Amino acid sequence: MEYSFTTVWGQGWNLWKTSWLMLMCGVLIIVAACIPVGLVLGVQNILGAAQLANKDSQALAVATGGGVLLGGCFSFLYGIFVLLPLVCGLLWMGVRAARGQVPQLGDILRGYQRFPTILGTTVLLYIVALIPLILAAAVLGAIAVFGIGIDQLKDGIQESDFDDVSRLALALGGLWAVICYFVLVWIKIRLCFSLVVAIDDSIPNRGPLGCIETSWRITRGKALSLFGLFFTIGLMVAVTIACCFLPSIVFGYPLGITMFGLAYDMLLRSDAKTNQTTLTAA
Repeated sequence: MEYSFTTVWGQGWNLWKTSWLMLMCGVLIIVAACIPVGLVLGVQNILGAAQLANKDSQALAVATGGGVLLGGCFSFLYGIFVLLPLVCGLLWMGVRAARGQVPQLGDILRGYQRFPTILGTTVLLYIVALIPLILAAAVLGAIAVFGIGIDQLKDGIQESDFDDVSRLALALGGLWAVICYFVLVWIKIRLCFSLVVAIDDSIPNRGPLGCIETSWRITRGKALSLFGLFFTIGLMVAVTIACCFLPSIVFGYPLGITMFGLAYDMLLRSDAKTNQTTLTAA
């Protein structure tokens, strides 16, 4: 079955009906796994509030700084070694549901089986995502220096410092930042299936570069449709969260994960069919 926005939404309901219970359990595991990070953030907020109330306390300032540093390190490492593999496992459960298989609770640990590849792929994804951000920052910095002037930047920008050239420079800089943002969104959509590829045994050459290349290939020409799909899924999940947290656990997230897996499986099958046709013609 060929991928389309309407097909994913239409088929996703039926697949969710047969797999919602196990997917809900997977979502609950992720929620439980996020509790330590929430507790760390809570402690940091308490220390920050205490410091604001007692600004003259040197010991409290040191404790707050140390808490922020330790909490940040913990959250970073915990996110890499715990949350990242579990989230990949949850996505794999969605792929299994999309393929007509009943997800198993043990699938949530799937990410640990391919953890080095997942970690390498994640690092590459962040590097690729930084490219438009670096371009935006570099151009905006150049515009600020040459369009506004280094002296004005040093002394503090005042409204009187802006002439027609400065205003034009700021407008062009803002336009460039918007363009870079849309480029970033486009790149993220094209590479959105990279981590799923990393844990899919049906795909050869699953190194980090291979995972990114596969996601880039199967999403060719589908970026706009996938943007619409992900936007509507996010909207649906947001509505279920706003109504009550429980519907999002039972319905919102499981259905969204199923449709994500279904879109991936449809695009993968379509790509395999195209490659087979090309080989046959050759």
